[in-house]
Amino acid sequence: MLSYYGYTISPNQLETGEGFLICRNVPVARTGEQDYIGLEIGLNSENVVKVYRPEEEVFSEAALASFEGKPVTNDHPPDLVDPETATVYEKGHIQNVRRGTGEWSDYMIGDLHIHDAELIRDIQNGKKQISCGYECEYEDNGDGTFTQKNIRGNHVAVVEEGRAGAKAAI
Repeated sequence: MLSYYGYTISPNQLETGEGFLICRNVPVARTGEQDYIGLEIGLNSENVVKVYRPEEEVFSEAALASFEGKPVTNDHPPDLVDPETATVYEKGHIQNVRRGTGEWSDYMIGDLHIHDAELIRDIQNGKKQISCGYECEYEDNGDGTFTQKNIRGNHVAVVEEGRAGAKAAI
């Protein structure tokens, strides 16, 4: 277990001496079915499609490792974060990425280190849901549904409402 130094705000939140916010044990992604608009997965359709995220993909060693150290953003940026845009969008980072246990075993969990004053205020004022930005492949299941494969993390966005639902939150 990692230890962080700071002032306890709640069992899973600390404020460091500098005023940064550390949010421990944050569910950031989950397995199971999620709704996507066809355009989001490369289809020429605005219809909602079911996309399955199997545990062997969400919790693969490569998927978990791909999120380690990635930027935390305030909402999703218009494109994936890269070295040219990191200074604009990065408000902190995620570390200690792992699979949850017990009631959280269907979730990818991580510790968010928030460095940006505006995002810290937003979180303190109730903005808490999480939505991951990532790249992946979509496999057509032949029945109008799809399966995500080869998930690779790019960023973790703090949002008002995330696709993974209310449990994927700070």
